[in-house]
Amino acid sequence: MQGLQYLPQALSSRIETTVQQHPELFELFQDITTHISTLTQPTQTNGNAPLSKKRKLEVEPSTADTFDSIADTSFSIPQRKKLKLEISRNSENGAIRGANATTGEADFGIRYSDVDTCICLPVPEKAQPQYSFCILPTSGDEQLLFSVPGTKIKPEAIHSDQPLDEEQSYKDVVMKLLNKRLKKTRVVEPNEKEFASTITQPHRKGEKAVHVKAFRGSKD
Repeated sequence: MQGLQYLPQALSSRIETTVQQHPELFELFQDITTHISTLTQPTQTNGNAPLSKKRKLEVEPSTADTFDSIADTSFSIPQRKKLKLEISRNSENGAIRGANATTGEADFGIRYSDVDTCICLPVPEKAQPQYSFCILPTSGDEQLLFSVPGTKIKPEAIHSDQPLDEEQSYKDVVMKLLNKRLKKTRVVEPNEKEFASTITQPHRKGEKAVHVKAFRGSKD
């Protein structure tokens, strides 16, 4: 049966045994294993270009586009790496993307027109304040998750056409840029009136937590 090689041996054996006992299920299992095999192989576009390359091209701006940028931004999704955060100044056809600081090429990104929700959340249990921005798309495209410090900016790390106040934090700058460029939505933050945790934050006293602790126990 095609596709069984992509499954654990024990599961493959169970499927083969089941099909022998119930031949009428062969077509169903064949469809399932064929679908799984397509998920485990890189999708090709234009004959030989992998999907990751296609996504990279889709967020490339026009040659006339310019960006506000913040160097050494920590991305977690879709890849865990430090890149230059770029926020297009073109509100109509622009994008939010993570770009290689050396080559200037976008590793990934999402167009403004595809952004459904943008959320800013404090990162729990950090001695120095940090904030994560989660960019959720309108469809099944990849979301973005990156974090910036809540500390005051270093002007040399930011390139922008907007006036910068050195008393601003990195979080403030990103919030301002996103709210200026995004047309369909604005950045959402937790509201203490709606929810605030009773957790005491010993390392950041006086600041209410907006998270709860959860423990997923093991079976051992």
